[in-house]
Amino acid sequence: MDTVQVLHFIFMLGTFDLGLAYSTAGLSPTQSQMTTELGQYGLIYRPSASSEYFYPTKLAISLTANPLDPEEPTQSKSEQGFIILETNYKLYAYTDSPLQISILNLFCVLKARFSNMIMGLISRESVRHALSNGITAEQIIMYLTAHAHPQMRKNIPLLPPTLVDQIRLWELERNRIKTDHGYLFRDFKSTLEFNEVVQYAEQLGVVLWKDQDKRLFFATVASSGLIIEFVKRRNE
Repeated sequence: MDTVQVLHFIFMLGTFDLGLAYSTAGLSPTQSQMTTELGQYGLIYRPSASSEYFYPTKLAISLTANPLDPEEPTQSKSEQGFIILETNYKLYAYTDSPLQISILNLFCVLKARFSNMIMGLISRESVRHALSNGITAEQIIMYLTAHAHPQMRKNIPLLPPTLVDQIRLWELERNRIKTDHGYLFRDFKSTLEFNEVVQYAEQLGVVLWKDQDKRLFFATVASSGLIIEFVKRRNE
């Protein structure tokens, strides 16, 4: 199985609600296979292998949620939050769930662990490590929001804006370079020829880059044949 896809699904599992149906349409083949295998352990209910929906079971919710106080069995899920965040990126999680601790360890540096609480720090390195494993900034933010402690829910906004913005910036920092495959068109006989060919390519929406002064432009691989044919017809 694809480890990244497995991590994605486990990450999502922590935000599911009991009794709600979830579509399999957006799942990768690995994640779809996981719904079947987790069903064998009683964590997921999927009526059949071809079913378009699946349901998280009470066991799955119990494993991914903070244990309830036995004296307060009627707590709603929103009151089961266990994460407190500070503006200095420190994190306190009131949980002893091995699964939740493992998930936090994906994007947080764990500094100390007690019987029912862990202390950690969300850092540039820990977030970049999560991003390299295929976890997105939005998934981290959604997880922190879904499991925020009741005390945090009194805040508006719920999560510290500086932390949310920084997590997104760390992702942008990693994704700031984008590569595209294509062909470079050059050596045009005149500015007129260059302008006409570029205009044709722009009408197709395939120009990735151009330099008007040097009479150069870069277009997608799929469009190269059409552009070459246009140049041939123009020069006939």
